[in-house]
Amino acid sequence: MPPEDRKAVGARLRAAREAAPYWSRGTLARLLRAAAEPRELADVARVPSLTDMIKQWENGKHVPDHRYRTLYSRVTGKPVEELFAAGGEDRSAGLTALSLHPPSTNGPLADSAYLDALRETNQDLVRLDGRWGGHDVLPLALRVFRTAVHRIGVGAYKPSIERDLLAVAGETGEITAWLAYDADQQMVSRQVAHEALMLSRQAGDRDMELFLLSHLAMQSLYLQRPQEALRITTAVLDESLPPRVAALFQMRHGRGLAQIGDERRALDMLANVRSALSESIHLRDPYWTWWVNETELTWHRATAHAQLGQWRKAIPLHEQVALDCRKAHLYGNLDLAQLLDTLVRVRDWRRAEEVIGEIAALSDAIGKGRTASLLRRVFARIGQDGGAPSTVADGAAELRRALDGSVR
Repeated sequence: MPPEDRKAVGARLRAAREAAPYWSRGTLARLLRAAAEPRELADVARVPSLTDMIKQWENGKHVPDHRYRTLYSRVTGKPVEELFAAGGEDRSAGLTALSLHPPSTNGPLADSAYLDALRETNQDLVRLDGRWGGHDVLPLALRVFRTAVHRIGVGAYKPSIERDLLAVAGETGEITAWLAYDADQQMVSRQVAHEALMLSRQAGDRDMELFLLSHLAMQSLYLQRPQEALRITTAVLDESLPPRVAALFQMRHGRGLAQIGDERRALDMLANVRSALSESIHLRDPYWTWWVNETELTWHRATAHAQLGQWRKAIPLHEQVALDCRKAHLYGNLDLAQLLDTLVRVRDWRRAEEVIGEIAALSDAIGKGRTASLLRRVFARIGQDGGAPSTVADGAAELRRALDGSVR
């Protein structure tokens, strides 16, 4: 970020701190730490260091990374985009600014050509996600989604395309919610997913509605809200579902059971999914279920064992998933990070060192979302262990510096 933009961000951060009721830098540092979720706290600096970092941010010497941007948003109540947009960027890109700065709908009403363009854009967003990941693509997706939502809200479309427009915009919302989830902007993801769920329901698009419900269940599990996830999956599993849709919700349900410590039912549920996946995709299965496969099930089984504290049982399953996903240059990194997390927990330092080296070779593709967040937690655990060999500790420190780059 150019110096003039860093100074503009710093000025906004200082103004937010000095606004009523006014916080000293030390008070703000304590508030930022208090806003962190338990799983995030290991990555947040202590109050004295954080106080100094706040001073440097406000002076425009550095810009906070994504961890602290999220915490600033929670403490101040201001959207991340409003606080941290560069000088020439649109600070109203987030959905929270929708009512304040609605996109322009001047010009002709949306018609079938607009629908085709939106469908094409959805495919472009999916391709960009596969290449760059959620963090980099999310701002564009939010802009596309909020524009479509505003157009629908004010009726700037031809009546003949209403149902199709609702359906396609719902799909845009699903893609955007996934990108926000991958970027580890969970509040944005939930907001978008709920908006998209309403659009899909109004369009009568039950397939997309199920996709969005599966997203919300997935996110509930990520945020350690198992009862919330179980309520979603239980309600859906009461229906007659296409085979792979049922398999996906059963996986999510099994994970929820694992999170509440119900080992027998969790592992039984996941074991029963395999038979459904042994068959080819059914005609009733929506197009988006192409990724609901044996590798996905293996990952859910690994994660369930980890959540039950059965780390050694999780390792061979994570190894298998990482092997299956090595060709996926971007999201294969997340599988390697999860494998590393499991290895560190059982102190398998030899294998952990190998995986750190493999991740380091791919570090340019990691980005700033879930994978980076998980790796920082793992690196903190390595540092706190005290028994890690110097080769492991040094490799982790070097990789962390590579992830952080020059931005504090």
